[in-house]
Amino acid sequence: MQCKHYAEDNRVGSQDLQRFGGTCFAVHDADVAIVVTTGSFTAPALDYAATCGIVCVDGEALAAWTDPGVRPPP
Repeated sequence: MQCKHYAEDNRVGSQDLQRFGGTCFAVHDADVAIVVTTGSFTAPALDYAATCGIVCVDGEALAAWTDPGVRPPP
């Protein structure tokens, strides 16, 4: 799991996910890879994550977890 505390205008890009994906699966032999951010992800980052099986949790989903009944955690 990797967490990024980013401002709303600083989105997580595909390069961030490529670096993470390259180490979590190849080096650490992870079964599940998750990137959580207080901000959001770029469209190419989400495409890359979908291709590689990386779970992306943005700030909206993260905030919803603290509000009971809105959305369950993944």
